[in-house]
Amino acid sequence: MINKLNKISKSTLFKESIIYGFTNALYSGIPILILPLLLKVLEPADYGLVEFYRNLSLLLTPILGLSTVQAITRFYFDLDKNDFKVFVSNIIYLHFFNSIIGSIIILLLSVFIKPEYFYITTLCVIYFLFNQITEALLSIFRVEKKPKLYLIFRILNIILDLAFLAFLYFFLSSFDWTYRVYPNVTAAVLVGILALIFFYRSGYFHKLNKIFLTKAIIYSSPLILHMISGYIMNIGDRFFILYFLTEKDLGNYAVAYQLGMLVNFLYTSFNLAWVPTFFSLMKNEQYHKINKIRSITYVGIILFSIFVIGGVSLALKYTSIFGKYNVDLSLIIIVSVAYIFNSMYKFEANYYFYNKKTKKLSFITLGAALITIILNLVFIPIIGLYACALATLISSLFMYLLVVIYKNKGNESITKT
Repeated sequence: MINKLNKISKSTLFKESIIYGFTNALYSGIPILILPLLLKVLEPADYGLVEFYRNLSLLLTPILGLSTVQAITRFYFDLDKNDFKVFVSNIIYLHFFNSIIGSIIILLLSVFIKPEYFYITTLCVIYFLFNQITEALLSIFRVEKKPKLYLIFRILNIILDLAFLAFLYFFLSSFDWTYRVYPNVTAAVLVGILALIFFYRSGYFHKLNKIFLTKAIIYSSPLILHMISGYIMNIGDRFFILYFLTEKDLGNYAVAYQLGMLVNFLYTSFNLAWVPTFFSLMKNEQYHKINKIRSITYVGIILFSIFVIGGVSLALKYTSIFGKYNVDLSLIIIVSVAYIFNSMYKFEANYYFYNKKTKKLSFITLGAALITIILNLVFIPIIGLYACALATLISSLFMYLLVVIYKNKGNESITKT
């Protein structure tokens, strides 16, 4: 057992997972890190506009980008070096074109919307463009096994964002929603420009190729539905809580949910390193290695969840960390189990990405989103917050079962096992 653990700890996959995990923790932790500051200096209305900017930015990514950045990781294993550069450059051209079209539409609609919403929407388009250029480069770093370069670009974005935030804090006399949005957009633009320079110097800019562009869109466009459905499952229940219950209930549930989904952070960090390795193993038909890693991953996810639940249980019982909140351990357990199945679903979903079955995957996710909506609508008035947690569990189990069933279904098998 000890020899196996030593072997795992020395593997490239493990080392890359540690780097991606550290990077993911820093990048994803910024909202939590600066939350006390924002609550101190911003009025509720301005903080609401910051949330509007954040959510709209997430929504525009699959709509304007058609999720084509997702295709980079997959087609790296199909194309030779030169064709791959042509493929990536055409995705970047598409992002520039769609950003221009989006800006024109916003400008035409500006007379019908409030000035602050016009400015925020425009900033969201700018953020989308440069952020997706950076994400394209980071995808290449992942498939080329360059986690250190990935780390450098992520850290640079974080440093610039926080540096501009600190600068404005010391030099502004009053604060509104721009205090958070401007640093975020500025950091994205600067890092995006650096990514463009990196692309140019690496010979990535080629002429327009309709064939490659069409392949990218066909592969990725179904993922628009997939990503939007994911947003519904992740944050949709918040709106139902506000409608049926109270803001206090939302706060209590949000804390329990964040603690329960900690296993998702573990798997997301692992998956950043695993996807390129998985695609390579699939290409070389090394299915036995995939099955072995699946077993280790499943066990690791379950053990980590048990560890989290145990730690949170002790914290609730013996500390005053959550003194202001009524955090229900039962909710944490339900959400944690939900994210065990969610992580397993993501592992199996990689087969669909590799075999370019993104349309089927999107319909599975849509079905889970509809289940979440129906269960919340029907049961929140009856059992309150438990309805939200159980809806998350049921939809996650639904997705996991379906990706496994369709993967192993007769002649329509997604892969060999």
